[in-house]
Amino acid sequence: MVNPQLLRQIGLLVGLALAVAVGIGLFMWAQEPVYRPLYGRLPEQEVPAVLDALQAAGVRYKLDPQSGTVLVPARDVHTARLHLASQGLPQSGSGMGYELLQQDQRFGTSQFIESARFHRALETELARTISSIQGVESARVHLAIPKQSVFLRDRSLPSASVMVHLYSGRSLSEGQVASIVHLVASSVPELLHERVTVVDQRGRLLTRSDDRPLDATAQQLEYKQQIEEAYVRRIENLLAPMLGANRVRAQVNATLDFTFEESTQELYDPAASAVRSEQLAEEQSQRSSVGGVPGALTNQPPQAGVLAPGEPLDEADAEIVDFSRNETRNFEISKTIRHNRRPLGTIERLSLAVLVDERLVEDEEGNLVRQPLSAEELERISLLVQQAVGFDAARGDTITVISAPFEGGTGEEPTRMPWLQHPLVLEGGKLLLAAILGLVFILAVLRPLIRALFGIEDKPEEAETEDKQGDETPQLEGPTEETPQLPGITGPTSYEDMLTAARQVVSQEPALAASVVKSWLDEDE
Repeated sequence: MVNPQLLRQIGLLVGLALAVAVGIGLFMWAQEPVYRPLYGRLPEQEVPAVLDALQAAGVRYKLDPQSGTVLVPARDVHTARLHLASQGLPQSGSGMGYELLQQDQRFGTSQFIESARFHRALETELARTISSIQGVESARVHLAIPKQSVFLRDRSLPSASVMVHLYSGRSLSEGQVASIVHLVASSVPELLHERVTVVDQRGRLLTRSDDRPLDATAQQLEYKQQIEEAYVRRIENLLAPMLGANRVRAQVNATLDFTFEESTQELYDPAASAVRSEQLAEEQSQRSSVGGVPGALTNQPPQAGVLAPGEPLDEADAEIVDFSRNETRNFEISKTIRHNRRPLGTIERLSLAVLVDERLVEDEEGNLVRQPLSAEELERISLLVQQAVGFDAARGDTITVISAPFEGGTGEEPTRMPWLQHPLVLEGGKLLLAAILGLVFILAVLRPLIRALFGIEDKPEEAETEDKQGDETPQLEGPTEETPQLPGITGPTSYEDMLTAARQVVSQEPALAASVVKSWLDEDE
């Protein structure tokens, strides 16, 4: 027959072994660090190189069995990234850049292979540069560079396509898209900006074409929003020192005129004329008259004539005089030329709405109550806002200022990591939880097992007992080393057993009990 005491001891040993195993497992679980993803999106072809680099650096890692993400301890994330960056890892899934040109080329490599290798290196370098832009996680660049031809008629222009993978919740502004386009166009010879296309991971076209009518509308809407946001910031910055932070809200609706108008005027004033230039020319000449019958007599000189005083010359003897006068005057009329070009986005009308939080004041009982602003205070706020935005009632501007209680929070707070998700808090919580569980395990499981295994019993506390016969009946004291054993009583060693045996002796042998009590009284005397 199997000894029950032996079975009990074997069970206690097995329980003790299990308890030790649980304690060791709990300790190892507490020492296990909190793992975080090393990279959010790592191409599979780069995972082996990253794991080799982490193993060489002595950084602990593990792979997520579901997603295959590389996980490292939270305290080693930044150190591991810096170490991988020093080794050129990861390469954003685009391969090697100009490092390809540094590799040893085999003898007999064709010109086509060399050109393709250069194009690949250029695409990789452009992808790396674009990936460094804020908001871009990774990028791919495809260049279509045609082969050069000596004939102008057969020449074609290069083109480029860029695919950007953005972080979750991020988007690229028009300026960032334009910078990507100019970056790629400036890196490839003869590449025009119009031949560069940029798309994101969702397939949305980010580059704009000039021939699309919606582009102009989008630009006008963006300009309108910028104008309105500038006015809103101006109003809130003006009223915040007077009313308090986050106690004023403003909205502005601006009506803009995007009509393009250009005119040229040329005005003349006939009354305001002036002589610009004047030219005068006079000419005078004299000649004698020639006449007579042809022949010898005509060629002979005439005889001298005799004239009486006051007698006119004969018509035949008079000289012919030629006189001419030419006068030219140029007059300049006053002229005014005006060239007017109306700028785009002219403000035609402003509509302003300002909401002010009510003031907190104490009532007669000392409680805080809300009190709206008075009409005079609202009028002062309205005047300040009008002066700040350049209010013009002639063009139809309107403004409304009201006071109302604000409900909810006082404003948007910056997004921060919850303190419960901080790596230090998680690790500290694990250690604290492990310590509590270990203490409970030791007190509730391990200690009773050890005491039961070695036969250690707890000493019972002394308790006062009342005799059934009444308060006048004396009670027996507990056994001590000097107390003699009652004759005929063997076996009981505990206080309860001895008390029961003593009561039996008193009831069965009262004379013997009386002698024992008498001996106690004699010892006390």
